[in-house]
Amino acid sequence: MLTRQNCARLGVLILLAAIGVGCPDLVAGAGLAWPENQLLPNFSAPIPVLDCIDLRAASGAEIDLFASLEGIVNRTQPQIACVNGREEEGRFTWLDLHKLPYSVVNGYNAVLKYRTNVTGLVVTDPAQPHTLNLATTMAGVNNELICDPSLLATLTNAPYNLAIVDDLRGRFADYHEVYGYLYTNYWSRCTHRIFAGMAPDLHGHLRDYLVAVKSATIWLGPGRVKDAELLALFVTNMTPVAGVYMGWWPGEGDGLKWIARYGIPVLASDFFCNATVFSGVGHPINIPEIPPLPPLENKVYVALILSDGDNIQYMQHTMKVDWEAPVRGTIPIGWTVSPLAVDLDPMMLDHYWSTATTNDCLISGPSGAGYSHINDWIPAFLEAFTKVSARYLQRSGLRVVTVWDRVNSPVARSFATNCPNLLGLTDQRGTYNKVDLGLRSIGLTPTYTSTVAEMVAGITNAAANWNSNAPLFIAAQSDVWHLGPAGLRNVARALDTNKYKLVRPDHLFLLSKQASQP
Repeated sequence: MLTRQNCARLGVLILLAAIGVGCPDLVAGAGLAWPENQLLPNFSAPIPVLDCIDLRAASGAEIDLFASLEGIVNRTQPQIACVNGREEEGRFTWLDLHKLPYSVVNGYNAVLKYRTNVTGLVVTDPAQPHTLNLATTMAGVNNELICDPSLLATLTNAPYNLAIVDDLRGRFADYHEVYGYLYTNYWSRCTHRIFAGMAPDLHGHLRDYLVAVKSATIWLGPGRVKDAELLALFVTNMTPVAGVYMGWWPGEGDGLKWIARYGIPVLASDFFCNATVFSGVGHPINIPEIPPLPPLENKVYVALILSDGDNIQYMQHTMKVDWEAPVRGTIPIGWTVSPLAVDLDPMMLDHYWSTATTNDCLISGPSGAGYSHINDWIPAFLEAFTKVSARYLQRSGLRVVTVWDRVNSPVARSFATNCPNLLGLTDQRGTYNKVDLGLRSIGLTPTYTSTVAEMVAGITNAAANWNSNAPLFIAAQSDVWHLGPAGLRNVARALDTNKYKLVRPDHLFLLSKQASQP
């Protein structure tokens, strides 16, 4: 329960965080750079030639084994990457784009090569799948390799001869016992700047990163009372707006609403790959100038926006595929991305900016420096969040923020006060169209639309009462999982060009400002 006393205590912690006190960093000196004013760490520069483990033929158990090896080794310096054929953008796409030389190796040969980096094995219990998350936590803290029992015969014998350091089989009656044990025995030895949720049947992906940063890893849904009680044990030890919840939730709505009371932003990232490698590639982000504005006319100006930029793995996978589509560049599109990419993978963000056409505009996904339902945040947390977001928005070159759920006056004024480079906000609820302290807000109409027909209907309905005596400004968002760039081109084709003019989101706000001037 967030009492007034707790709010006051947490407000003090925000102040302490701002002056560099109170944020545990239990991996300092281990090859990571993690400044107090940075939400995620930077890894060391990778070695000249990476060992690249090809996971195409690997089992889930082997993927977890190699992910834990990658995390342990890369904590000091990135030396291992893992790739597989399941990622839609291609196995080696991002390694090549990062200009990282690599040699494809057998995973078990990599275990032999880096044998001295590990202390032994932590054995999971297939009867309690959540022990994979406990093992992920223990792998990070104890430098143990995650081992499904099916791999024991191989790993405990020659040539590996790895000892069983921790055996989790038969020790827990249910998943609450698993996470209770994790909290009691390992939370004090984990970083308190990252806390993560991973489905217990999700193998690999973000796990190398969670091992490397020594994150506690769970899978609890706060919609269940006992789950919420367990979650609170962890999160109350985190400093508001100085830590991040990574991975994902069993239920999006429950998770985002619950964690809002603690002021912790969320980074949807459970399917992100090789974060321990890519966050070590220091890369300048070359932000292009905003192209010249089109002339202001008495038309309905429409900015078409794609979700799902709060989801950084979308940037790595689906967005990369959509970005290569021939339709890109033929019409103005706002592409939502995560500002936290400047920490997790700056080169990925630069790739999009550097290859953007003048019709491509990157904007921030909900709601700035992390996915947040900020209507549920107390004022002190909101103020701290917009201040942190300002740094990330400036570094990433993002001038528009999509806000989930609703822009209201306190939200708008906090962004206006603390984010001087921001051009505007879009309101996910589609209701707020105002100017606060010079910052413009435009409601999304429609929002998160799945079909061309719905999108066109939403736009034309929003313009139904337009009298053509002055310009009208509409921001319309599609659900990228169902209506991508090709669908948006069909939306554009359905709009009467004598009445409607498609523009980038930044142009939408600049033209709106221009129209309001005498």
